[in-house]
Amino acid sequence: MNMKWSTSPHRPPHLYVDNAWYFITASIVDKQRIISSDAHFTIWVKAFKELIAEFDANLAAWVILANHYHFLFLPRHGIELGKFMKRLNGRTAKELNALDHALGRTVWYSYWDTCIRGERDFWTRFNYIHINPVKHGYVEHPEDWKYSSIHQYTGEDNKLWLADCVREFPVLNLFEDDAF
Repeated sequence: MNMKWSTSPHRPPHLYVDNAWYFITASIVDKQRIISSDAHFTIWVKAFKELIAEFDANLAAWVILANHYHFLFLPRHGIELGKFMKRLNGRTAKELNALDHALGRTVWYSYWDTCIRGERDFWTRFNYIHINPVKHGYVEHPEDWKYSSIHQYTGEDNKLWLADCVREFPVLNLFEDDAF
């Protein structure tokens, strides 16, 4: 197994592991709700999807809210995680700032990553990502949130599977401190 640690005195440590799924969270500085219009959300979604393709990463789930995002993905190599995040947060900050005429504004605080430890961990976080807009009061049902991967899983063929997944791997209080 190829592993590498990355640390900085001002950022959380990152463990880069090959062939590992990662749960990623990033928040906007001071939890500001900078992403507030369709144009803002579109900037993030477009950049995110383009980078997933460019890095040839596997993606299981994602959600973007006004002041943070989560996603569950498998990079080709663990070491690419830092490069991916730098490109995603750098590109979206630049484009959001241009849209808002706020050049030089710091947008993203940092990111936190967790290596997935097993099937239960994977599916619980998968469900957590899709429940997140409900948890934070944006919508009543996950499928009502436009900026999420939930729509990939809500077709007629997937409804029963998705309901079983939520029942078998409930979120419970996975992140009680997620006070975005």
